[in-house]
Amino acid sequence: SLCRVIEAETGEYQALLALLTKQRQAAVEARFERFADVTEEKDALLKSLRQLEHKRSQLMKGLSDELQAGPDEISVSRLIALMPGPEADQLNACRYRLQAVIEQIRVNNKTNQNLLRHLLELKKKSIDVLGGNLPGQQTYRENGRVQTIKRTGTPVQGHLSFEV
Repeated sequence: SLCRVIEAETGEYQALLALLTKQRQAAVEARFERFADVTEEKDALLKSLRQLEHKRSQLMKGLSDELQAGPDEISVSRLIALMPGPEADQLNACRYRLQAVIEQIRVNNKTNQNLLRHLLELKKKSIDVLGGNLPGQQTYRENGRVQTIKRTGTPVQGHLSFEV
């Protein structure tokens, strides 16, 4: 029964992994409406995952009661150590698959986080360019003195032209 719940969680996490990929693609393509839609799908999936997590924790609590151990004393690893061979192997395989998918999600989340941070930085820089809020650039004049030149940008046929 515990293995079935873990397998269900693994399936939901695999679906989450697919949604993270869709979300990253929507961000790269600047399809923000699609990004928002995928975020809603992700929220619904996370709700389902919370329910499965609750179900798994209830099963673990029941098992800890049967083993007369405190809820903090029992873990899937400890259960595997206490179980007979084939059942332990099956539970261990379920646990391994879940851990592998969760690691993939962690990597994807980090990638998406970095991508979104970079996209926000680019947007802020674009706003600064269009608003004329670029930092000045220092250059040497003919007389040898340093002069700060304020740069502003204006869009010209889809490209930015800089005025010095």
